[in-house]
Amino acid sequence: MTEEKAIKNETLAPEAKPKRKHKPVILVILLVLVAILFVLTSVLAVVGYDVWRVAFNPPLVKQMLVDEFVDSALVPRVLEDISLRRAQERIEKGESLSGVNEPDIILLISYVDFEQWSQMKDLIVTDEFITHLISVSVDGIYAWLDSPDPVPQFVWEMDNLKTRLVGQEGEDAIMIAYGSLPECTEDEIADFESRLAAMPPGVEILYNLCQFPRPYREDQIDDYKHALVDVNQNIPAEYNFSQMLGNGAAASGGSTLVKTALRAARVLGQWAWVVPLVTLGLIAAIGVRSLEDAGRWLGIPLVISGGLVVGGTFLSRATLLNMIYARFSANISTLLQAEVRNSFYRLSGYVFQPMLIQGAVILGIGTLLIVAWAVWGRKKKVKVEVEEISPAD
Repeated sequence: MTEEKAIKNETLAPEAKPKRKHKPVILVILLVLVAILFVLTSVLAVVGYDVWRVAFNPPLVKQMLVDEFVDSALVPRVLEDISLRRAQERIEKGESLSGVNEPDIILLISYVDFEQWSQMKDLIVTDEFITHLISVSVDGIYAWLDSPDPVPQFVWEMDNLKTRLVGQEGEDAIMIAYGSLPECTEDEIADFESRLAAMPPGVEILYNLCQFPRPYREDQIDDYKHALVDVNQNIPAEYNFSQMLGNGAAASGGSTLVKTALRAARVLGQWAWVVPLVTLGLIAAIGVRSLEDAGRWLGIPLVISGGLVVGGTFLSRATLLNMIYARFSANISTLLQAEVRNSFYRLSGYVFQPMLIQGAVILGIGTLLIVAWAVWGRKKKVKVEVEEISPAD
């Protein structure tokens, strides 16, 4: 009797196994296409949203730029790089030996190093002045986006800078720069005195680019102060930025293209998330009937999308930095390269850090769905195996 039951159970077992229902081929193809569309659009939506969140937020942009230009060493490094290049130019042209075209402000700054530039920046370029430049510029650019103007319209008030250039701050800055000059050699003093003796009274003789002893030192320093006054006189009280860009057809045409692109980026960045959300809903509506479907048709696309966002964050950040290096590294010093890299990472962090977190969240949700699918599938398999070996009543 027991033998007959076993034979009967073996005969019924295949019929007792639940048959797996396969989706129609057309539906599977549609789900694959929609899943691919979701992956592509979700990556673009995350990138676009994070760029939009930062780039089209005027208060945030102002704060980012003010912090960077006020608190970082970027500005002194840029000025130091100008000094280095000017010094190299003097050597290549032989100006360092001529003693004929000296002194002037441009030649003087070729001796100024990073620490001295930092001190001079604090004296001449105040935090309030930097904040004004950034605030007016940012407000002008965002106002231009929604205006019919061909180019951004904004004016920089230069009074703060001009007042300090001709005030005590300017004199202190000159003394800092003057302190960077080497002491004059006997040959340099003799060269100056021979040129002085060859000229009639009243004709100005330019000093060699070095620190002269008394009785020439006071007059030499006054020459630099007067040169700074000349620089100040060439700076307008109001600097019209739109005039620098020009109002010609070429400038207007290029600005129009930039404005159109920025407007499109603003709209796409704000609303691009709708497309992946719709595609995800479509997948859920037509393809998800069980936890297995959720893991397959939702979990896998989410994992791929999150992985691309996370990987793309690291890759794109490095790629952008390499592009900047390729464009400017040949023309700037190693120290300035390091400061540019630091500034890039600080500023790009406003976009890439949230992007990395969002990608990790998407990746995590997809992974959970796939794990739930695997666990559910294993439990289902165990259940079927138990039912198969259980004796029939």
